[in-house]
Amino acid sequence: MKILYRYILREHVGPFFFGLSVITFILIMDFVLEVLNLIIGKGLSVWVILQVFILNLAWILALSIPMAVLVSTLMAFGRLSQDNEITAMKGSGVILYKLVTPPLFASIGVALFLIWFNNNVLPEANHRARILMSDIHHKRPTLNLKPNVFSEEILGYHILVKKVDPRSSKIEGVTIYDRKDRLFPRTIIAKKGEVEFTPDGNTLILKLYQGEIHEVDEQNPNRYRRITFDTQTLYIKDVGAQLLRTNSEYRTDREMSSKMMLDKTKKIDAGILASEKMINDLAIKSLSGILIQPDVNTLERKAKKQSKILSLDAYAEENRNIFKQITTYKQNIDTQRRKINSLWVEIHKKYSIPFACLVFVLVGAPLGIMAKRGGLAVGSGLSLGFFILYWAFLIGGEELADRGYISAFFAMWSANILIGALGIYIIIRSAKETTFISWEWMKKIIPKRLGRL
Repeated sequence: MKILYRYILREHVGPFFFGLSVITFILIMDFVLEVLNLIIGKGLSVWVILQVFILNLAWILALSIPMAVLVSTLMAFGRLSQDNEITAMKGSGVILYKLVTPPLFASIGVALFLIWFNNNVLPEANHRARILMSDIHHKRPTLNLKPNVFSEEILGYHILVKKVDPRSSKIEGVTIYDRKDRLFPRTIIAKKGEVEFTPDGNTLILKLYQGEIHEVDEQNPNRYRRITFDTQTLYIKDVGAQLLRTNSEYRTDREMSSKMMLDKTKKIDAGILASEKMINDLAIKSLSGILIQPDVNTLERKAKKQSKILSLDAYAEENRNIFKQITTYKQNIDTQRRKINSLWVEIHKKYSIPFACLVFVLVGAPLGIMAKRGGLAVGSGLSLGFFILYWAFLIGGEELADRGYISAFFAMWSANILIGALGIYIIIRSAKETTFISWEWMKKIIPKRLGRL
C-alpha cells in the first residue's frame, strides 16, 4: 500500500505546481493591471518595483495554494480514471476511501503550512506592502483635490472638499478625517481654506477658516471634545516629489496575526463596557431629576429664592446635552462592535481558507474520477463552479459579518461546511458505485470533440 500511496501522491505533484503557477500568474496579471499606471507614472527604480511584487505575492499565494490543491486533485484522479487505473485498483480490492487518503493527509500538511503562513508571513508582508504603496502614492509634486470626492492619497488623512477654485489655492466646504498616529480619528470641519506648499515642496500647508474640531480624548475615551476656531493651520510633512520610505506602527486587521487581533478585541470590549456604564450613569442622572419630586414646603422656600431656581428651558437644555452625550457613546459602541466583527472575520479567515485544502480534496477526487464519463471539460467546469461558489460564500459572508447580520464563524466556515459535506456525499456515492450525476443530457449539449478531451 505504501508504494500505491507514493504513486498517487507523485501524480499530484506536477499538477499542483502547474495549477499553482497558472493561478498565481493570473492573479499577478490582475494586480499588474491594477497598479500599472501608478508604477509607470512615478519613475520608480527596478528594485522598488520588485519589492512591490514580492510583498504582494504573499496574499496571492494564500489564495492560489488552495485553488492549486483542487486543480491537482482533479487532474491527478482524472488521469488515473482516464487510463483505467482507478478501475484496476478497485479490481484489486482497493476501496475509494484508501485512494483519497494520501492526498487528504498531504492537504492537511499544506493547510498547517498555510495557517503558519497566514499568521506569521502574510501579516508582515501586507504591512510592508501597504506602507510601500502609500509611499509610492505620495511621490508627487502637487496634491490634486477634486470636488465632492474623498482624497485618500495622504497616509492617515481623508480629505473631502465641496468646491475647489482652479485658478487659486482656495477651497470651500472642507472635511478632514485625521487618523495620523491616532487611536480615535479626529474630524475637522471648515467653511473655507487655502492650500499651499513650503518652498521645498515637501510639506503641505492647509489653512482653514471658521470651523470645528471633534475628537475623543485618547487618554480617556469616555471624554469627547468639540473645539471651534476662526483660523487653524495644518502642516502635513513628506508630501513631495521624492520617494520617502516611512515606517508605521499602525496595522489594519489584515496586517495582524490572530493573537494580535484577539488582544485588540479584548481592549475594544473593555472600552465598550466603559461606554455602556457611562450611558447608564447619564440615564440615571437624567431620570433622577424627573422622578425625585421635592415636597411643597421645599417648593415654597425655593420660590423665594428665584436666583437658585432652574428654569424649564435650562432643565430642557441640560437633558438635551445628556441625550447628545448618550448618542455619542451609542455611536461609539456601534463603531467598536463593527470593528470587533471585522476582526473576528479576519481571525476565522486565517483558518478557514487553509482548511479549504481538505475540502477541495474531498470534492476534487470524485470529480476527477467522474471526468472519464463526463469528459474533462465537464469536470473542469464543475471545479470552476466550486471555485466560484466558495469565493462567493467567502466574499458575501465577509460583507454580511462586517455589518453584523451573521456571525463571523458562519460567514467564513459556511462554504467549507457546505462543499465539504457535498464532497463527502459524492465520495460515499462513488464508493458504492452509484451514479451521482447523469451525463447523458450533458452529452447532448457538449460537442463530441470537446467531450473526448
